[in-house]
Amino acid sequence: MADDRNRTPRVTLRFLAAELGVSPATVLRALNNHPNVTQGIRRRVIAAAMKYNYQLPEHNARVIAVIVPDASNFDGYTGQLLNALSLEFSTRKLAFEIIVNKDLEAIHEHAYSGVISTVWEQGLEKSWPQEHTLPLIVLNAPSNIAEGICQVSSDEHQGIFQGLEHLFSKGKKRIAFVSTPLANNPNAQERVRAFAEFCRTYQLDECFHEEHSIENSLEMIAGNIAAKRADAVFACSETYGFQLLHCFRQLDLRVPEDIGMVSLEMPLFSPYTFPPLTTVGQNFPQLAFHAVELLIKRMEKQHCPGKISVPYIFYERQSV
Repeated sequence: MADDRNRTPRVTLRFLAAELGVSPATVLRALNNHPNVTQGIRRRVIAAAMKYNYQLPEHNARVIAVIVPDASNFDGYTGQLLNALSLEFSTRKLAFEIIVNKDLEAIHEHAYSGVISTVWEQGLEKSWPQEHTLPLIVLNAPSNIAEGICQVSSDEHQGIFQGLEHLFSKGKKRIAFVSTPLANNPNAQERVRAFAEFCRTYQLDECFHEEHSIENSLEMIAGNIAAKRADAVFACSETYGFQLLHCFRQLDLRVPEDIGMVSLEMPLFSPYTFPPLTTVGQNFPQLAFHAVELLIKRMEKQHCPGKISVPYIFYERQSV
C-alpha cells in the first residue's frame, strides 16, 4: 500500500486555508486584493500560493452555481424549481451548474459568478460568509441581510390561508393538516404556524396537525385521519396529495364525498388524479425570476431588497 505521507497534496483554496489557519474566503479575498484583508495576511497567502504553485481558476462571468439538497431526488418541489430556474437562465443567456449541498467544497474549485440555493434548511446563511465571497440568493430559506444574502420566498401565510379558507367555505371544520418534517425546516414551521393561526381565527377546535416522518408514515397518518373522522385534509407537500389519495382508497374513504382534500400543486399530475386535486401552488416562474434578478444585482453590487415574497396561486378542481 502506498504511503499517504509521500503523496503530493491537491492544492485548493481549502488546502491553503488549512495551511495558514484562515478561512477559504480570506484566502480568496487576499488573492483578489480585497481591501478588507490586512497586508500581513495577504503576504502570507501570496507566499503560500507561490510555494504550492496555486493559481485561481479562470473566471467565467456567465456561470451560476445552483445548490440543491439531494441529487437523487428532483421530484416535486426541487424539480419544479430547477425547471423554472433553467428557463430563466436560458432567457438571460446564463449557464448554470448543479452542486449538491453536501459537496459545497466544489464551489472553491470553480470560478462562478454567483450562487442560488434551493436548500430550505437553516445554516447556510450563517456559514456562507465565513467560507465564500460569492453573492448568494436563497430560495425559501433564511436570509442574512447583514451579509448581503437575500431571500426570495413563497408567501406561506397567504398560501396556507387560501387553501384552508376554501375548505372552510365548503363547510369543513375538522381539518387535518399534514406537514413535511419540521426539524430545521423554516418553511414547514411557518406553514404550521399559519395553520394554527387559521384555527384560532375561525375557532376550529377539532382541527389537528400531522407531521410526516420516518416514524409517522403517510399510511399511518391516513389511518389517524380516518380514526379522528376528519372531514378534510390539507396535504402540505407537492407529492403528499397523490399518496394520501391512494391511502384513503385503501381505507374505503371517498374523495370528496367522505373527505375533502387540498394539496400543493404538481402541474404534471394534480389535474389528472381521480378526482383532480384542488391545490395551492408556488409560483415557480416568479420565484426563479426574482432570484436571478436579485443575483444579477448583487453581482453588479447594486442595492437589493433583503426579501421578496411571492404569492401562491389557487387551482380549484374537484377534490373538495
